[in-house]
Amino acid sequence: MTDVSYLDRVKIQCEILLPFFQRVRAELGAERAAALLRDAVREYGLAMGATMKDAIPGKDVAQVKAMMPMFAAGNALDVEPVADTPAEFSVNVRGCRYADYFKELGEREFGAMITCEADHPMMETFTSTVSMGRTSTIMSGGSHCDFRWRLKG
Repeated sequence: MTDVSYLDRVKIQCEILLPFFQRVRAELGAERAAALLRDAVREYGLAMGATMKDAIPGKDVAQVKAMMPMFAAGNALDVEPVADTPAEFSVNVRGCRYADYFKELGEREFGAMITCEADHPMMETFTSTVSMGRTSTIMSGGSHCDFRWRLKG
């Protein structure tokens, strides 16, 4: 999509988004600020999935697998393969520089909202044939992120 890694894009976005979010949180309260941010992240995720659908080659699970390097670029993720078949692509992320970055900022919840919470809406528009499951993220305090993409039906 661009020559800038996705991790670097997130860091650039945070230069303005984090201070803005902190101000909104102070003015409107944490709950309202989080709801507004989540709405914006959902819109962003939907748009990103639609854009990637046409930009990333492949079909079904193979297309999902082809998108993974975009998010792992720049040593952003330590990925442990779990399953790689035509019907399933599953990985455990054991190290996450996104989570490290937001932990250093003292804003893990914000980081989870703008990164992890974009995944499900992104998948809604990226593919209609593959479902994504995830029960744990490093960003929210888990030992790993357990991504499970499976062919529907």
